[in-house]
Amino acid sequence: MQLNLENLDSLDQLAPQFDVAQMQAKGKETPRWIHIGPGNIFRIFIARIAHDLIAAGHHWPVTAVIPMDPVELDVQLAKHDLMTLGVTLNPDGERDIKVIAGMSEGLATRRHEDFERLVEIMKRDSVSLMSFTITEKGYAIHDAQGQLQAAVEEEIASDPAGYHAHTMALVAGLLWHRFNAGGAPITLLSTDNFSHNGDKLRESVLTIARGWEQAGSVPKQFLTWLEDETKVAFPISVIDKITPRPNESISAELAQMGFTDMAVEIPARAPYAGFVNAEPTEYLIIEDKFAGERPPFEEFGVSIVDRKVCDDFENMKVTTCLNPLHTALAVAGCLLRFPTIDSEMRDEALAALVHQLGWNEGLPVVVDPGIVKPEDFLREVLEVRFPNRYLPDDPARIAMDTSQKIPIRFGETIKKYIERDLDLDSLHAMPLVFALWCRYLLGIADDGEELTLSPDPLLEELQAHVAHIRLGEETDVHAALEPILSNKQIFGVDLYSTPLATKVEKLFAELISASGAVRATLDKEMNTK
Repeated sequence: MQLNLENLDSLDQLAPQFDVAQMQAKGKETPRWIHIGPGNIFRIFIARIAHDLIAAGHHWPVTAVIPMDPVELDVQLAKHDLMTLGVTLNPDGERDIKVIAGMSEGLATRRHEDFERLVEIMKRDSVSLMSFTITEKGYAIHDAQGQLQAAVEEEIASDPAGYHAHTMALVAGLLWHRFNAGGAPITLLSTDNFSHNGDKLRESVLTIARGWEQAGSVPKQFLTWLEDETKVAFPISVIDKITPRPNESISAELAQMGFTDMAVEIPARAPYAGFVNAEPTEYLIIEDKFAGERPPFEEFGVSIVDRKVCDDFENMKVTTCLNPLHTALAVAGCLLRFPTIDSEMRDEALAALVHQLGWNEGLPVVVDPGIVKPEDFLREVLEVRFPNRYLPDDPARIAMDTSQKIPIRFGETIKKYIERDLDLDSLHAMPLVFALWCRYLLGIADDGEELTLSPDPLLEELQAHVAHIRLGEETDVHAALEPILSNKQIFGVDLYSTPLATKVEKLFAELISASGAVRATLDKEMNTK
């Protein structure tokens, strides 16, 4: 049994309750919604919302766009006729499985014909929504020193109407085509998991467009159109659904059910599969700021709220009650070679670390968003979501791009402590997490053996500062860490302007004292031994 249009009738209750082939044909004829970066969370959450919209009679199919390696399109989407098998992993061990069919077309912009097709779609007045799940680094146009990346400078020097490899330049170029086609209103909706995502998207796109304007490549009128939020809107949003990489055990279960095309493949760095496994909990909160027509999201579990509510929920989730805890478990789990996040929650010291990080250090600066009480949200994270042993999430997945996550997941809390004149010296778990991350950068696990580090755009630069350090050998900790801890691009502030840098240096010295020092330091600092 394979997941494709030909076999839908044989899937019984798993199959969509609408004609998928007919929907896809109509979607190609009249596109409405473009999505950039159709990865796992898109396929099981956002595409499912599109699926539910379609099933209810609303024509909002998605044109899925792969801006990077076309193999992602070929392996995960095209071979399954753009459908996904969604597998929800409940804490009681039960599985909820359904076919998700929210996409009408798939394009890989590195292929010339697909790029040309995307340009043609972008010119259509029927399209009024472009959404994104491209991770934080996809929006980055500056380096660690705050200068424009060389690749971005090259994009600014190129033809705005041409193909652009950098995703932000790609988007700016597509908007240039839309402007020239009449400039029908459109909303650019980031659903990536970081603070003020819409603001960052707007800033990056406008920076590139301003570069083109200054170079004389586009007229001032294009900038005026882009900056008019009735023409081009950039709402902020918060998305929350833990979606691990496809797991081999789930693949095996699907094979036992009769599926012959649900193997996990690794054609490049990331594992790909025709299914997505995820937890049942999910939130999508979107600022009520749209240009042109939008789907009736609120009828399908999405909260459309004013900016303050969205901002408060975002700060609760991204900067205090979930994401910082995830990063803490990620770097510590990699160092201690824990296989999954849930297994870390059964470790006394690691559980104590994230409990202290959330309850003692995060909640003091949280504002109740009104959608859910912060205490209830945090309790669900720590007692239900993270410990879900049926949700096999890899710490290395969460450790990806940590340098891009720290300024939001921790830097925003530090800033709030400073703004509210709270005692930064009272923070204990947070500097321990920073020290663990610096220790992680050595690429040596706590057992003294080599550790494969997760991808990070600043990894080479950061590792250079600690490359000379050897476990058990004396070293000038301050000289090694000062370039890292003073970097405002990473921490939001210069940590040496706070009491935190001294704490981090002291903890780091302990963590590099010998093999096993990570385990010993965690146990000591969390008072568990």
